[in-house]
Amino acid sequence: MPHRALLALTTICLVIAGCAGCGGHVAHAPGPSGVNQGASSTPAVLPDAPPPNSGCDGNVIAHTDVNHDSLGAIRVFLLLKSSAEDYGHGCIAAVTGSGKALPAIPIDAHEGTLRFPSPATDATGNTFVTYNPGRYDGVLVLIPTAAGFEDIGWDDQRYGTHYEGRRAYYYAELVGPGADGKYTIRQSHNDCTPDCADSTITTQDLHWNGSDYVL
Repeated sequence: MPHRALLALTTICLVIAGCAGCGGHVAHAPGPSGVNQGASSTPAVLPDAPPPNSGCDGNVIAHTDVNHDSLGAIRVFLLLKSSAEDYGHGCIAAVTGSGKALPAIPIDAHEGTLRFPSPATDATGNTFVTYNPGRYDGVLVLIPTAAGFEDIGWDDQRYGTHYEGRRAYYYAELVGPGADGKYTIRQSHNDCTPDCADSTITTQDLHWNGSDYVL
């Protein structure tokens, strides 16, 4: 092929290649993370500690991050008071990526017993906290709602105690997660007959049905 014709053909190819997608979307090369540089998003920045208006006092002893269906990324903190008069009383504080504090959840728990299991959140999307107020273990469940989490429904607020409620299963433990990725709550019962030391203890396994933990 003559040199002049070859040069013209090369020029045409370069023009066509340079104009591919002209007037339309021009794809960006993916960045180091494999995400297009032209479509990056900024992740929520979660705080290292609850804000002053969280409603919880005490020292932060643990935290976990939750992907909330309605509110996005949330950081849940466990706090425990250390002064003598407040010993054994903890608190659960949750903060959204915008810095909004959800309602505080008081909880009775002695030092070393207030913790998140591993994993803290199972396939149900619920988040779990284990605790012991001084005798039996308990399992508290944070169930997501449009505004945050369901009310725990403490049973005995008359005496200022917070260890048993609709979403706080006292004398209970977590089993699993199982093959379905969900925890089972195994709750025990002592009939205290003839007395609590020489009695019959029974257990029941509670499973999540989409709205509640049932037999």
